[in-house]
Amino acid sequence: MLALLKTRRWVGFTAIVVVSIIGFGLLSRWQWSRADEQRAERLAISQAQVLQDVDSVDDLEEFTRVRVSGAFNNQDTQLIRQRPLDGGNGYWVMTPLDTRGDKRIWVIRGWVGASTIASEVPEVPPAPAGTIVVNGAVRMFEAPLDNVYGLPDGVIARMSLNELTTPGFNSPIDNRVVQLISSTPSAEGIVIVPLPEVDEVQNISYAVQWILFALVAMIGWFIFLRREADTANE
Repeated sequence: MLALLKTRRWVGFTAIVVVSIIGFGLLSRWQWSRADEQRAERLAISQAQVLQDVDSVDDLEEFTRVRVSGAFNNQDTQLIRQRPLDGGNGYWVMTPLDTRGDKRIWVIRGWVGASTIASEVPEVPPAPAGTIVVNGAVRMFEAPLDNVYGLPDGVIARMSLNELTTPGFNSPIDNRVVQLISSTPSAEGIVIVPLPEVDEVQNISYAVQWILFALVAMIGWFIFLRREADTANE
């Protein structure tokens, strides 16, 4: 078998197998790291600390539970496009909450379905007037998208601070978003966006799968080598 390994054909074949095994190993490692990230996110959602009567959510950890109160400003409501829910396409409804601390917190107030006409903006039920108590989870702003044009008024591409900044509003805007879980009083005609369901099992299964592929490549290489060596000795 050692003589076969010195031939040009087997040197090339062995190099391909080694590269494949390294690639499978890297893919498995990446899936394991994704599983670790998913596990940390799942624990953050399930073990989030509950805070009462917070005036600001600046710099809080994502998924921290908070209670904030203030008045919704329906006039500045924005819709985040391409947010599917239960198999249907739609929008996240983002309405700013002006707090008693003279700050503005953007709130994921709910979800509305998209119209069959792409350029048609759905009608959004207004938030209740007056003082509102919002129970929710802290979420991060998203990175903005470049080169997005032609969106209807009131519709933006991403939940980014740049796109949600309202002209003429000069008070501080928190660097976190609150995803509404419940409110008092509650709004009618709008679907509350559920918190993400995170499960790392799929990533773990993919990691194991890539390891199995690497083992198959090693075993296959040895079987082919042994078979050719036996044939040459006959």
